[in-house]
Amino acid sequence: MKLPDLKEFKKYLDFKIDKNILWVLLGCLFIIALLLYLYFREDKDKDKDKDKDKDKDKDKDKDKEQPDKSNNEKVVEVPDVKWPFLNLKDENNKKVNMLVIRGYLENDGDHSKKFIEYLNQGFKFIGCSSHLSFPRLCNNTHGECHKGDNIKVFGKDIEDYVLGWCHCFREPEKYIKSGIPKLLISESDFNAENWNYDPNLPKIYDYITIQPKDNDKCEIKWLGEIKNWALTEKCIKVFSDELGLKGLIVGRDGCPVNIKNKDLAETSGFINHTELMKRINQSRFFLCPHIEDASPRTLTESLAMNTPVFVNKDILGGWKYVNDKTGVFFTESTIKESATTLMNNIKNNVYSPREYYLNNHGLKNSGKQLRDFLKSINPDLNDCKYVRFEVSTG
Repeated sequence: MKLPDLKEFKKYLDFKIDKNILWVLLGCLFIIALLLYLYFREDKDKDKDKDKDKDKDKDKDKDKEQPDKSNNEKVVEVPDVKWPFLNLKDENNKKVNMLVIRGYLENDGDHSKKFIEYLNQGFKFIGCSSHLSFPRLCNNTHGECHKGDNIKVFGKDIEDYVLGWCHCFREPEKYIKSGIPKLLISESDFNAENWNYDPNLPKIYDYITIQPKDNDKCEIKWLGEIKNWALTEKCIKVFSDELGLKGLIVGRDGCPVNIKNKDLAETSGFINHTELMKRINQSRFFLCPHIEDASPRTLTESLAMNTPVFVNKDILGGWKYVNDKTGVFFTESTIKESATTLMNNIKNNVYSPREYYLNNHGLKNSGKQLRDFLKSINPDLNDCKYVRFEVSTG
């Protein structure tokens, strides 16, 4: 086959295109290219928007769960808080610019969210052991605090959120994480010094104990376990049937007490606080059989009423108030022996519980310790001379 020569080949290439047609074709190609670009770009933008929305949702969830450090410098008025939070007050009864977490938050619920909200507002916290074994697992199986997942705050230990910890324990390392500043001080150091004490009131009971019932069926549940009714009843049996002591059992009206001399054990229902303090004043000693109790305030209220205390040796908190000026410890095996010692000492005027309490606790003593501790962990603490926990009923 003969190939075309150069002249013939030139003929194939020598053609002309109208300029108008050329511009139309170029315009069409440009429009097609632009449409394709916009189409694929829109899909990419949608994907990016979806990814951004997912990231925003994740960030929102994280913001709910974690304190926002950027807000820590904001100046916000200190709120009046409720359980499980607590305000701190200075010597002029003004709120201090820190807050207290003093009980279990449980299950990342409303209390946990409120806690994070306070942190995001810039408030600094201390922890305080004011409830059972807080911040560790409790032993009381009638609630939720004995379950591991229920004492976390969005997966973290409560100590990870606070600057320091006020506690009541003999061995704080068993209950509070290491590496956090600690101070042996409790709400009960501040709650009793202002109660009016009348030394002229007659003693009408040998002992008084606070034992609120769980229900009208007199079942032993949450309260019965906290107050250790099982050991309380054993003490009352010894007091009534062996030692002939008369007592008042507050909160257990309508419930039987397994003793022979039933006329020596009077039960009552709820008593308002003022009347309760009067009854404590009218008793020779206060029975405190509790074990898992973080420094019960009734102990120091008894001391303020100049009433000695009879305290379970294994109590978690409040043990620091028991000494040769205030009362005695007992165990299940020493109830009679320890009670006899206590009554003999009362008869011989050995004890001076009110004097001990006022000289060692209260605003000027414990308040100075707490203020110095808070200042050491938070240099931005309000200027003040003393700090105390707000006295609460919760």
